[in-house]
Amino acid sequence: MSIGAADIGTQSTPLRAGPVEVGICDTHFHVFGPYDHFPLPASPSYAPREATAAAYSQMADRLGIDRMVVVQGGCYGADNSAMLAAVKAFGADRARGIAVLDGSETAEDLRRLHEHGVRGIRVNAISNAGIDAATIRARAFAIADLGWHLQFHARPDQIVAHAVLLRGLPVEIVIDHCGRINPCEGQDQPAMRAMLDLLASGRGWIKLIAYRCSPPGSKGVQMRPYLRRFAAAAPEHCLWGTDWPHPLMDAVPETADLLTEFCRTFDDETLRGQILRGNAEELYDFK
Repeated sequence: MSIGAADIGTQSTPLRAGPVEVGICDTHFHVFGPYDHFPLPASPSYAPREATAAAYSQMADRLGIDRMVVVQGGCYGADNSAMLAAVKAFGADRARGIAVLDGSETAEDLRRLHEHGVRGIRVNAISNAGIDAATIRARAFAIADLGWHLQFHARPDQIVAHAVLLRGLPVEIVIDHCGRINPCEGQDQPAMRAMLDLLASGRGWIKLIAYRCSPPGSKGVQMRPYLRRFAAAAPEHCLWGTDWPHPLMDAVPETADLLTEFCRTFDDETLRGQILRGNAEELYDFK
């Protein structure tokens, strides 16, 4: 099964987020397939339905997304082929990629990834039991000379456990999905303090993608105070993304609803434009 027009809606009129400039950047989504060209490995960590660059483009046009960052899907492991093909299809002026490494890459391999639009790597400590402090450190030092950042996907306890390490790495750190914190545990929970400390260091960034932190069907409403606190702490280091096509979700949200909720959370036009556009231009090296 694949995601197509029936899943993303059939409106042809762009659904703009509000009074912000053109150039909205989706800093987090995945592509899966087409499976006849980019099949899943024999034993993938999960098996999402096909979600192609073409299907994403239809959704992006509706929401007014003009730039995009393709994040390597964990089910593909370190085979970045589908991600790279999507970046190429979108165009070098519009798209960047976030790769997954397995540690075998040479300097030349990394240079080629850079030439193809990669500007960071994702380290997924949730689904990869082999990710430890030594691995995180090695990945960071491997990419430092390229000016890339390290995108860290982890549970709250893992963020706390690695907090000192992350602040000391020679690269910028991007926290995925608000650190997967539980809004019911309050704003003084250890992971919240660790992320705010990272933001205060000037080396940390955070993706304000909140719906995975809240109960199914809530669209992330419970996370509003947390998002606002992150933005108050470091407005220049907050990012927005759709997380399309929302893999591993029992209740798949409407992507347009998530953007609407984000705009309700941030009703200040200048701040909203900074998060939706300006910050991404700096981190992802958009010219």
